[in-house]
Amino acid sequence: MLSKFLPTPADYPKEQIASLRRNLRFHLSDGAVYVLGMSLVSVQTILPVFIKELGGSPLSISSVQVLWTLGANIPSAFVAFYLQRQLFFKPAMVGWGFIHRAMLLVCGIAAFFIIGKIPPGAAVPLFLLLIFLVAAFGSLSGLPWFQVYSKTVPVKLRGRLMGMRQLLGSAAGIIGGSIVSIILATIYFPLNFSVLFVSAFAVTMLSFYFLTQISEQPSVDNRELEKPVSIVSAAKRIISSNSNFKNYLFADAFAIMSISVTSFYSVYAIVKFDLPASYAGTFTAIMMITNVIANIGFGIIGDMYGHKVNLLILVICTGAAALLAVLSTNILMYGFVFFFLACAIQVQVISRLPFIAEMCRENERPLYVGITNTLTAPTMLIGLLFGWFVPKIGYDFVFLLTTLLAGSSFFILYKFVEEPRNRKS
Repeated sequence: MLSKFLPTPADYPKEQIASLRRNLRFHLSDGAVYVLGMSLVSVQTILPVFIKELGGSPLSISSVQVLWTLGANIPSAFVAFYLQRQLFFKPAMVGWGFIHRAMLLVCGIAAFFIIGKIPPGAAVPLFLLLIFLVAAFGSLSGLPWFQVYSKTVPVKLRGRLMGMRQLLGSAAGIIGGSIVSIILATIYFPLNFSVLFVSAFAVTMLSFYFLTQISEQPSVDNRELEKPVSIVSAAKRIISSNSNFKNYLFADAFAIMSISVTSFYSVYAIVKFDLPASYAGTFTAIMMITNVIANIGFGIIGDMYGHKVNLLILVICTGAAALLAVLSTNILMYGFVFFFLACAIQVQVISRLPFIAEMCRENERPLYVGITNTLTAPTMLIGLLFGWFVPKIGYDFVFLLTTLLAGSSFFILYKFVEEPRNRKS
């Protein structure tokens, strides 16, 4: 079955086929189990409700997605220069990957022993910091992971494999979402969230085992690069020589800004329709079901037609989610907000980094990813501004602004960013 969906390219070296098939199996297993584990503490549906239950304000709730995105992107700048001349990336991937997962256990222990013993004014900032650290250590592991992924998976299989990882994890996550609803409804706060954090740690440690089994060959692209003094000098050199990449940075910045409100969707639904907190599990299940339906399709589109098409779909979906949140008159209609949100998030997972990877040489890849994350991720801070505005202007106006941001990203991407594969041809 795996060979049918992920066929070995005809021009792939015969002596490396066995290693390729083995790596594909472990990549698939790692990703699927990891997606399942992280669905138990979904940053889009579970963590915002957790902060709300702690007594967090709209500004604190908006900080969840902002801090997660900053943590998941900014640290890559500090490891990009180090990684670009490394022959092996697996040691960094494994080391930081373990700490990333261990931070989930720290969150679970802290939720059990600390909540209720310190005031909300201290608990909310503490857990926002922990959420940031989970994402930051994930980022330190994520950039070397992407290097290993790009080295061990042929370019025309990357989108499909990423889609299959997400699909299998999401299929299991449907059951996981139901379990989350039961845990939140039947176990008292904060033990219920403590159980979710510890469960996420246990499941992601299984994915960690699969991660350690991936075999990596030394990098073969040894062309020397001009050694940059800082991320600023590297950005100037690359942006001045690659106008297509420069245009993409603008589109990516607007796309990230349009995602900055995702922490509001589950909380807004609970307030708008007077729902219990356990509905966060239902929202997670909706997203997981959507992932199952959508992931293979987006993976095939990325592999066959290029990742630009997927990125256009991404911003269409973020705009549709925000607009529908305003227009929904009942919870059934509002459920499609999470459908579009899930599509946007999965397209970002499948296509954002592969799109960047096709803009550069192998040994430049860490620089390009580091520059993109460093320059565009801070635009997520607009989410804090939205959180500050919500009590003054309401959720609806913020969601309408989000739709405009998504539209701006679509226009720049469609009009000024060329598919890298077309340039190569």
